[in-house]
Amino acid sequence: MGDSPTSVLPESDCDSNLKEEDDDNSRMVIVHTLNLLLFFLRAKHVFNRATDISPKDIDPPLINYGSPLPTDVTTNILSRINGRALLKLLPVCKEWWSLTKDAAFIDLHLSLAVKLIPPGIILFSYEENKGQKKCKFQVFNHLLKPQFSLERESDPALVTPACNGLICIYDFKSSITICNPTTQKFMDLPRATPNSARLTNVYPKCSLGFDPIRKKYRVVRFFYRKVDHVNQNYNLGYEIFTLGAVWWKSIGSIGCYPTGPGVNAKGSIYWMIGDGAKDTLTDKIIALNLTNAKFRDVSLSATRSQLRDDKESISLAQLEENLCVVYTRFFYSSTVDIWMLKDYLGKKWMHKCHITLPAWMGDLRSKIEPISMYGGKVLLRWGWSLYEYDLRIGIITQKYTLPCNGHPLKAFSFVQSLVSLGNSS
Repeated sequence: MGDSPTSVLPESDCDSNLKEEDDDNSRMVIVHTLNLLLFFLRAKHVFNRATDISPKDIDPPLINYGSPLPTDVTTNILSRINGRALLKLLPVCKEWWSLTKDAAFIDLHLSLAVKLIPPGIILFSYEENKGQKKCKFQVFNHLLKPQFSLERESDPALVTPACNGLICIYDFKSSITICNPTTQKFMDLPRATPNSARLTNVYPKCSLGFDPIRKKYRVVRFFYRKVDHVNQNYNLGYEIFTLGAVWWKSIGSIGCYPTGPGVNAKGSIYWMIGDGAKDTLTDKIIALNLTNAKFRDVSLSATRSQLRDDKESISLAQLEENLCVVYTRFFYSSTVDIWMLKDYLGKKWMHKCHITLPAWMGDLRSKIEPISMYGGKVLLRWGWSLYEYDLRIGIITQKYTLPCNGHPLKAFSFVQSLVSLGNSS
C-alpha cells in the first residue's frame, strides 16, 4: 500500500484557525484582567476594614478570598511587587499568605527586585531624646521619596551595609542583632567570644554577607587577642554565625587590622587593611570567602595612578552588586575615581567612572561616599546631603538633605525583601 496523502488545509482555513486561536487567547487575557481587577476591589474592601493592621500583627490572614488566577500567574504578579507593598496584601487570601512564606517565592521576589527595581536607599541614625535611646531606619525609593521607617530602643549602635534587605546592628557591649526593616523583624544572636580582658575598649567589628553557593547568610565577627598599633603587631580571632544555626563557629585568626564594616559582594566580604600607628589605610585588601571561610589577598596594583598623591583617600563600596574601590583626591583638584572588580581574584579591575567635583565641594573634610549606581547616575553622600552625579553630562545635583541630629548617620543601597530571620521577634 502506498503512503496516505498528507491532508493540507486550505490557506483560508489555516488563517481562520489562527485567528480563532488568537481570539481565544485575547478573550482569556481579558477574562484574567477583569478577574484581577475584581480581586483587587475585594482587597481594597479588606484594607478599608483593617487600615490599622500592620504586617507583624497579621496571623493568620483576615479573609479567604480565592485567587481568580492560576498559581503561576499569581506568583508572577506578586513577585514583582516591592516588599512593603506586598506585605500589605497579605490579608487578602490564604494563597497569597502561603506564597510569601515559601522559600522559592522569596528567592524569586528578591531576584526580581534586584534586577527590575532601581535600588532604594536606607538611612540609619541613632537618637537620644529625654533619656530615651533608639536607632532609626528610614527607607526611600530610587527617587528619594520616603517609603517607611522603623525605630527600636537601643544603646549606641553601629550597622553593616545592607545585604539582600538584611542589616546587622551591633554595639560596644557585644550585642549583635539581625534586622529585616521591610518585615520589621529582629533576631538577637547568641553571645559572641569576648575580647581579651586587656582590650575592653577596642572598636567592635562585624560584617554581614551572603554565601550564594550554600544560600546562607553569615555574620563575621572579629575579636581582639592582641593589638599593637605602634609595631603593627596584631592577633585578631574571627568567628562566623550562620543564620539558622544555634552557636557561633570559631574559625581562626589573622595578623592584620581590617577597617570598616566590610563590603559584601559575590560570596565574599572585603576589608581595607589599616595602619593603626598612622591612622591611615594601606593599599591592601583582604577578602573572606563565605563558602570555605578562608582569607585571600586582593591586589590593587591595577587601579593605582602613576602619581601617588598623599592627599588622597581610599575606600570600598558595593555598586551594581560588585566590589568597587573609590579613590578621592582633594584640595588641588577634587575628583573621584571608581574601579570595579570583575574577576574576584584581584586581577581584573575596570575603571568604572571619573567624577570631577565642583569647586564648592573642594573641602572634603567630610568624605564622599558612593551609595548606588544606576542608569548612568551615581548617588553620592557628602556630609548631611545626598547628591546625584550624571555620568553622561557631568553635572552634580543635590537631591536630599539628611536630618542632622548630632550623631553619625549611615546611608546604604537597599532592596526591600521578604528574607526570613527564622525565630525572630
